[in-house]
Amino acid sequence: MSRTSQKSQIPTRTDACRVFFPLAALYGALAGSLSVLAMTGSSWPAGLVGTGHGREMFFGFALALVSGYLLGPLSRRSLLALAGLWLAARVAAVALPSSLPGQLLSPLFALILGALVIPRFRHARKWRNKAVMPLLGAIIIMPLLWLSAVRMPLAELGALLFASLMLFMGGRLIAPVAAGAFRERGLHLDARVQPRLEALMLLLLGAAVVTLSIPVTRAASGTLMLVAGLVATIRLLRWCLWQCRRPDLWAAGVGYGWVALGLAVFGATLLQGTGQRTALHLVTVGGLGTLASVVMARQHYQRQWKRPPPALLMLGMMLLMTTATLSRLAADIVSGVRVEALWLAAVAWSVSLVWLAAHLLLDVPNSRVMATAGPERTHPV
Repeated sequence: MSRTSQKSQIPTRTDACRVFFPLAALYGALAGSLSVLAMTGSSWPAGLVGTGHGREMFFGFALALVSGYLLGPLSRRSLLALAGLWLAARVAAVALPSSLPGQLLSPLFALILGALVIPRFRHARKWRNKAVMPLLGAIIIMPLLWLSAVRMPLAELGALLFASLMLFMGGRLIAPVAAGAFRERGLHLDARVQPRLEALMLLLLGAAVVTLSIPVTRAASGTLMLVAGLVATIRLLRWCLWQCRRPDLWAAGVGYGWVALGLAVFGATLLQGTGQRTALHLVTVGGLGTLASVVMARQHYQRQWKRPPPALLMLGMMLLMTTATLSRLAADIVSGVRVEALWLAAVAWSVSLVWLAAHLLLDVPNSRVMATAGPERTHPV
């Protein structure tokens, strides 16, 4: 083979998921344990004290997931620069949250990410796909709002925005895979994307974001979230995932269910005027943790091996994330076990994500070929 032809086969672009998914999993595992350390009396790291752990869940873990899922192939220089900026933002935000880098690097990364991914949805043919643009835009400006210390329920808004994104992403993942699983068994699934329910859900959640941002209409946002949670539950039940012999679908369904339940509980607590902490953890630990893990594992194995993730990995992560969610709820509502429940939740969460990261980093058949592989189209662009 000539030297010229050899050079032509060297990949010049690498899919962002190859870098950002392992970063998301490893950072999520580390931040989860460090957050409990900060919450149980050490006050270290400073950036994870108080609302800091929620900020890092959204701007660290979740934005790395979004980056890997939506950026697609990039030049190696651009990808390394973005990953380096994300990593520098995380170190600064956790170790030196009051410093200039600790305050500015996260918004800078978010703005660059938004500039790269949001314009891709302009050419979407359906308004439901174009609705991702304002959703992503709202997520992108969240670090700026956090920096400005604006008087808004930022943790609740962050949870609501990422819940909306996970319901959209989860639905677009589950629907075609469930239809294929039914087809393999000689069956037919009528309820796939369910566009009317998806449209209703997006409208309800969009209205909930607006009303939650305005003090005088926050009670109305409770009703909207409660109804959105019920709509999401109906959509999930219509997929009949219990009839599929696919652990990855079961895990995705569990994550989707946690988000739906979290929205409903969130809405109910707003209507009752009680604390929303429990509902937030249903969405973040149960929903975001489980669905994000499924998204990363499925995309990795589809691109690397053209097959679903290993059943043991899916079932193990589903069990560990469920343990983490229930333990985190117990820390909020069961007296006398807060510290123990927090550590159990952190251990289960971290073990699940480290296990996933090991698969993402080590289970790679041929890095030269896979670096040029095209993305699996589970999201509209």
